[in-house]
Amino acid sequence: MQTVTDVRFPNGLLRCPTTGAALSIDMDGHLLRADGGVSYSFAGEIGRFLEPITEVDGNKATRAFYDNEGWGKHSSGLYQDTAKFVDTRSVSLKFTRACMVRLNNKYFRKGGRYLLDAGCGPIAHDELMSYDAAFEKRVCVDLSVAALAEARRKIGDRGVYLQGDLTNLPIETGSVDAAMCYHVIYQLPEALQAKAFEEIWRVLKPDGVAVVVYWWTNPKLAWRAERVARMFFGKQKRTAAPIAAEPTDASAGRPDHNVMSLDWFTSKKWPFEYSFDTYRTISNTMMRETIPNDWRGALFLKGLMLFQKLFPSYSGKHGEMPAIIIRKAAA
Repeated sequence: MQTVTDVRFPNGLLRCPTTGAALSIDMDGHLLRADGGVSYSFAGEIGRFLEPITEVDGNKATRAFYDNEGWGKHSSGLYQDTAKFVDTRSVSLKFTRACMVRLNNKYFRKGGRYLLDAGCGPIAHDELMSYDAAFEKRVCVDLSVAALAEARRKIGDRGVYLQGDLTNLPIETGSVDAAMCYHVIYQLPEALQAKAFEEIWRVLKPDGVAVVVYWWTNPKLAWRAERVARMFFGKQKRTAAPIAAEPTDASAGRPDHNVMSLDWFTSKKWPFEYSFDTYRTISNTMMRETIPNDWRGALFLKGLMLFQKLFPSYSGKHGEMPAIIIRKAAA
């Protein structure tokens, strides 16, 4: 048995989520070991820190959906998750992609050694691929082995792949330079969400930054944007409906969505400093129902993007999908 210096599991990065101890690698047994006899398997270059799904698993529905269906391919070439939940019409998708690019340009260009991608999925959009350009490694953590295998197919040796729990990350404290967590925490049960925020902060290095894309309940800016869009465009035709997800042999329905309010977040006594930016002020559903897929819709969304850039904090507080910016104080 040797210290974890293998390129797949770099030294100083991983820790046992049970004991907090450093891990060593047993190449012959395909195990990651900690003192006290605790061990975890790795296969296909993926460290596996989760037990199989059980009936009492608080995140059962979400795990089942992504293991069995969400990251399978739709006949359109999209992932089932994307086909089911994302407005993939050209005008709306261009706007969503611009939102991804804006956050990358603003928060991740500095780079460093490790970028944590918490709840990485299969890195479903091309715009997300470039987030790690200024980092040596992208540390991909997800509850789905299928997602991690797909992420590994895309980025290969530039990634570290861990099947793990966002509320108990198998990562050393203060070891990553930056973190991203997009559309994940609101899929956890409410009782676990605060712990996930705190874990992402825990693993940041001093002076590190994390961007967490969340989802507010009843956001007033999204409601106003919808009112304006309906005034100009009316309700869109049924042709704007999402692509129908295709059944699978083990169809799991949909992941849990447990979105909370701005007041819920700001009422917490967080151990970290935070501020608000915006990912996207409106939802996929609103875009499908109110934004036409033509020059009028493109002009409306261009104006909305300009508003988000000019008033990022206000848009983050009162829009549908905030980017919550977490910082760890410098040492």
